Amino acid sequence: MHPTQLGPYRIVEQLGKGGMGFVYRAVDDNSGEAVAVKVLSPQLAMAEGFRDRFEGEIESLKTLRHSGIVRLLGYGEQDGALFYSMELVEGASLEEELRAGRRFNWREVAEIAIQVCRALKHAHDHGVIHRDIKPANILLTKNERVKLADFGIARLFGGTQLTTAGGILGTADYMPPEQAEGRPVTARCDQYSLGGVMYALLAGRPPFKAKNLPEMLQLQRYAEPEPVRRYAPDTPEQLEQIVMQLLSKEPADRFPNTLVLSKLLEAMLLAFARPESADFDLKTSGDDLDTDADISNPSLADRSLAATQAETRQPTRAGSHDSHALTPAASQVPSISLRPLAGPAPRTAAKVIEPATHFTDVEKLRAEAEAAGSIWWMGPLQAVIGVLALAALTAAGWWLLRPASADELYAQITTAAAQGDTALRATSSSIDTFLTRYPSDPRAEEISAYADDLGRDKLERRLALAARMGSTSRQLSAPEQLYVSALRVAEESPEQSLAQFASLAQLLGEGSDEVQIGLAASANRQAARIRKRLAREEKELAPLITKRLASAEKMLAEEPAKASEICQAVIELVGNRTWAKKLVEQARVIQVTANETRGDEPRG
Repeated sequence: MHPTQLGPYRIVEQLGKGGMGFVYRAVDDNSGEAVAVKVLSPQLAMAEGFRDRFEGEIESLKTLRHSGIVRLLGYGEQDGALFYSMELVEGASLEEELRAGRRFNWREVAEIAIQVCRALKHAHDHGVIHRDIKPANILLTKNERVKLADFGIARLFGGTQLTTAGGILGTADYMPPEQAEGRPVTARCDQYSLGGVMYALLAGRPPFKAKNLPEMLQLQRYAEPEPVRRYAPDTPEQLEQIVMQLLSKEPADRFPNTLVLSKLLEAMLLAFARPESADFDLKTSGDDLDTDADISNPSLADRSLAATQAETRQPTRAGSHDSHALTPAASQVPSISLRPLAGPAPRTAAKVIEPATHFTDVEKLRAEAEAAGSIWWMGPLQAVIGVLALAALTAAGWWLLRPASADELYAQITTAAAQGDTALRATSSSIDTFLTRYPSDPRAEEISAYADDLGRDKLERRLALAARMGSTSRQLSAPEQLYVSALRVAEESPEQSLAQFASLAQLLGEGSDEVQIGLAASANRQAARIRKRLAREEKELAPLITKRLASAEKMLAEEPAKASEICQAVIELVGNRTWAKKLVEQARVIQVTANETRGDEPRG
């Protein structure tokens, strides 16, 4: 039986149903505004740790006030039913548009991505990572404005989301490799997922296709997508390059932040000099303006976005609450806290909670907080704080602008080097400063070696991008072409690629040309990475294959067909791996026996 009233909301109709509860269209009795109300299933709300996760997440979501993000309006409980209310957006999700057969042209995709970038930058500046960017969570209003839904859902539900009916591959299709591996989630995870969405809008399909979750996670971690222009030939090479950089396996190879990305997309659109389109309204409102971008990554941003560093934040306007709605497309329903979250409260031991009725109006809390901040003594106090802050900034400015000593630069660089390539890249300007100001310092040779490492790292990432693009549009030397060729076969035949890199390193390493010597060093590094990958593959897969082949032998008498299928899977998956040679031979023997038992001809 469906509810008729939840808090101040009068239920009008059911809009959707998913594994986490129901979604209703409702009307706020106080304001007359149409809203979306999501009611959680009792089993989900009672899950261990669920309420604590929501309490932390809701505090973050309260801070998000952006025209491109669906607003949280309120949350509560009525007679044991947990619910929350969101802005109702009248429109369709990108997933619904794709399923309906819509194909987006490249300009539309760029404009959608710009709007998503603005919303994400606002969230990232407030410490909130979306974690589940996908077409179902990007909605278009009736006038084609973008709104992001379900912020924080992936973190709120932990692993629950991936086991919800119908949601498993839809989420994994856009999951960044570091998230698939269980590594820390950062704002650049959202960039990878956005790149996957852009790919899907252009190509009409996600970057990868898989039959099950393990296969998809494996593809996200190791495979490279086909060039998007293979499916959308009208796409400019510049946009394809942006998408491929977003889909980089290493977070550091993506963009410094989404503001840099949005500026690059805007510059690209301007470069093509088309008339203004009414399809997408991209005029910047107050809540779209963002802070300066730190352009430190040697990527596409290096060449065209240095001006971004000069931008400053504008005062954010309180956005008017429009009636734009988010589609009820999400089958994932966020959770709700049973505790009032208006202010800090001490944590207490868990106890049985009896059915209760309460409701927290998030918009009212915001209004009260703003009113409390405008009492009479705040003006003079803010003036005093401003004077003190100015003095502090002046002192800090003097300290920061003084030339860094050789000891300070050396400590910064060596600390970053110990943390890995990503951290070392961020100190490139310090390395240049050290070598320019202190060339006679006895440590200059060590710092120069770090500079050489950065140069090789930049070369490797440039050639990796050329390999992913499937073209040689950049002018490549003959050795570089051999390097790119070895990269391209690495996914299908890592051992062949290993042999090619080893041969290239041998060919180039004995000469006197510094560029070729650097390329030889990069080839050696690639060979070392492939050896490490193959060793990890053997360590993880060999025990599994051994176990499965033992099971296949036991099936020979009663289930020879299934035994043969297991052996064929082993042959197809690792038949070209040297480390698996004995296992593959064992699989062939078992398969022959199985086929003879069935009366079949042996399979290759």
